[in-house]
Amino acid sequence: MAARKAPAEPLLVILGSTGTGKSELAVELATRFKGEIINSDAMQLYNGLPIITNKISQEERHGIQHHLLGHIPLDDAPWDVEDFKSEATKVIREIRGRGNLPILVGGTQYYVDPLLFKDVILDDVQIDPSLSFPILEQPTDVLLEELKKVDPIMAERWHPNDRRKIQRSLEIYLHTGKPASELYAEQEKRKAAVAQEPGTSQPWEKLLFWVYSERDVLTARLDSRVDKMLGAGLLDEVQELFDMKRNKAAEGQILNMTKGIWQSIGYKQFEPYMAAREEGKDEADLEKIKSNALEEMKAATRRYANYQTRWIRLKQIPRLKEQGPEAFGSLYLVDSTDVSKFKANVIEPAAEITSKFLAGESRPVPTELSELAREVLTRVSEPPPKDIPCKRTCEICQTVCVTEQAWQRHIKSAGHKRVMKKKKRLALVPVDKTPDNHSDSEASSDPDVTSIFAT
Repeated sequence: MAARKAPAEPLLVILGSTGTGKSELAVELATRFKGEIINSDAMQLYNGLPIITNKISQEERHGIQHHLLGHIPLDDAPWDVEDFKSEATKVIREIRGRGNLPILVGGTQYYVDPLLFKDVILDDVQIDPSLSFPILEQPTDVLLEELKKVDPIMAERWHPNDRRKIQRSLEIYLHTGKPASELYAEQEKRKAAVAQEPGTSQPWEKLLFWVYSERDVLTARLDSRVDKMLGAGLLDEVQELFDMKRNKAAEGQILNMTKGIWQSIGYKQFEPYMAAREEGKDEADLEKIKSNALEEMKAATRRYANYQTRWIRLKQIPRLKEQGPEAFGSLYLVDSTDVSKFKANVIEPAAEITSKFLAGESRPVPTELSELAREVLTRVSEPPPKDIPCKRTCEICQTVCVTEQAWQRHIKSAGHKRVMKKKKRLALVPVDKTPDNHSDSEASSDPDVTSIFAT
């Protein structure tokens, strides 16, 4: 790869799903290259609850300064993308002012993207914090109906349960007086214009490491980590949140359980156990509820890891490719599958590449770093087919799909086929039309008969 100039404003970004070793790599690179770490994990922004939020311990930080970690009170509203970008940009500027290297690490990828790519969140849209729009606090279905009036294009694009996107589109309209769909169209025109004008783009001065573990190994590792969290005092933290919720309710506060710290993996799963324990359920029932909660937490953790990997593959890599070969060539996959070889497979190659990056020296081609890097980066470099917007509702399953691809996945899914099979089976059950001695109320109370008539 051709040599580059030493970056004037370097930024290291460490990506990857939970449990792959991002924090360990960040600390090691910060130690070697005078770095300071900026947290980009939404749950780790909150102060306290180190087990539920998986915060790196003081011992594991090895004296490295960590920013935006334990930064806001537990009862604060979650930061939106603009809040994070503004604060992180300020911190990055301060780190560079001290002559140190900013290293961004964390699992909330939609926090990371605005620091990498221009126009991801419509940077030219100014949100005036002095303006208050009570409509934005209404239930999601109310927001969607309002959005349909002012921006039907965006309303059609979003899933009816996707409150964050619906609210954001409506917020843009309320603050600017222009539909978000119109602003996004203007954004695409700007991107196309820049692409046609050589020499107008800013130099790419970012280096990205994707810490990657193969799925089967990572699944076992995550399950084991959840077991360790339970042994380390997870339930004490769940109890703390449970008490906080109860106290807020006693004060007449209505909490939004779909936002903020309440979305942390662990609390949602174990809340029923806390409620059952408070009700005085017997030990056998409690143990069963606790066991179910543990399995649900493991499943939620695995789903989250998959979601993080999908975001990198389907969102960040295409955006890197849009920036050009230099940006895409700045993404290095390091293999953390074997934890016993973490130093050899992750730390040492990352440190060598970082050294060359900071010195402006030529670096290896990312696909030549390892066999796994070649396999994964080659596979994900192919652009995924673009989703075709097409909102459809499966009346049988009561499921809404917003793209043709999602619709095809749904109708081919095991769940849909199971419901269809049940419906056909019920349709074949003969209905006895001869008079009998059953009253209408008796017939309607029969679950089998009710299900037949319901279909």
